[in-house]
Amino acid sequence: MTFIHKLCERLGENNKPIYTVLAIACGKGTVRPTLSITDKKESPDARKYAALRELMTEFIGVPTTMALGMIGEGLASLLAKKGSTKYKNASSVMSFLGICTAAGYFVPKFCNIGMPPVMKKLMPNYNPDAPETPISPVIKQPDKDYSIYRVKPGSVYFRAGMRI
Repeated sequence: MTFIHKLCERLGENNKPIYTVLAIACGKGTVRPTLSITDKKESPDARKYAALRELMTEFIGVPTTMALGMIGEGLASLLAKKGSTKYKNASSVMSFLGICTAAGYFVPKFCNIGMPPVMKKLMPNYNPDAPETPISPVIKQPDKDYSIYRVKPGSVYFRAGMRI
């Protein structure tokens, strides 16, 4: 057996859905705040707020997902005997359902409950709901007088043309 074959077999022996989801959550907890903080189109306060929000979402999401995945695995003993093939399958399915429940309901619920007070403490002067004032570009007025090119209302050229 080659090294890669042994490695793949070893990794595949204990492949639980929770490991994949937690790896993705940890990756998102690193990448998303980094992308939010480096977005040059936003104001500095908006970037900080977005990065903190993304980071806190993953801080809430990782333990919630892990706990519900483990609870789901524990409930597998209600469906099958320990040590059997059915138990292993039931454990994987119940863990997956726990993870889906966490991602679909509990993580957003906990984020909606816990994040606003924490964000108020961390960034008291920033209001994410405030309308942003767009920065209007300064338009330089022409130096030359172009009034000689205007058509006067009484001229033939002004009256000719399409009318609605």
